[in-house]
Amino acid sequence: MRRFWVRVNGEEYQVEVMEIIEEGERKGFEIKDITRVQEGKKSSEALKVTTTIRSPMPGRILAVNVKKGDEVKAGQVAVILEAMKMENEISIEHPGVITNVYVEENDTVDVGDALLEVEEWRE
Repeated sequence: MRRFWVRVNGEEYQVEVMEIIEEGERKGFEIKDITRVQEGKKSSEALKVTTTIRSPMPGRILAVNVKKGDEVKAGQVAVILEAMKMENEISIEHPGVITNVYVEENDTVDVGDALLEVEEWRE
C-alpha cells in the first residue's frame, strides 16, 4: 500500500492506495471512503477510512474469526485461508469496526476476492 496526501477543495486528506493485480495483470487502484472527521473530544483530526481486505492468493477459507459490527484491533487475525496445504492468517492492519463480511467457512476464493470490509480510524 502507498500513502499519499490529497488536497480537495482546500482540505488535505491522507489516503492509502492499494494496487489491484489479478493473474499477474495490473487492474488498477482502490481507494474507499476517505473522510476527515473529528474523533471524540480530541483536538487533532482523524481520518475515517473504509478498507476492503482482499485475498492475497487463491485458496479455501478455514475460519472467519469476525462478524459484522465487531470492533477489531491492529494485528487481530480475521480470516484463516488455506492455500497449498498451508494455513495463512489474514490480519487487520488498523483498529476499527467490521462493516461487511463477504466469505464463510469452506468458501473458495481467488486472488483479489473481497474477504471483508473494515471502517478504520487513523490519525
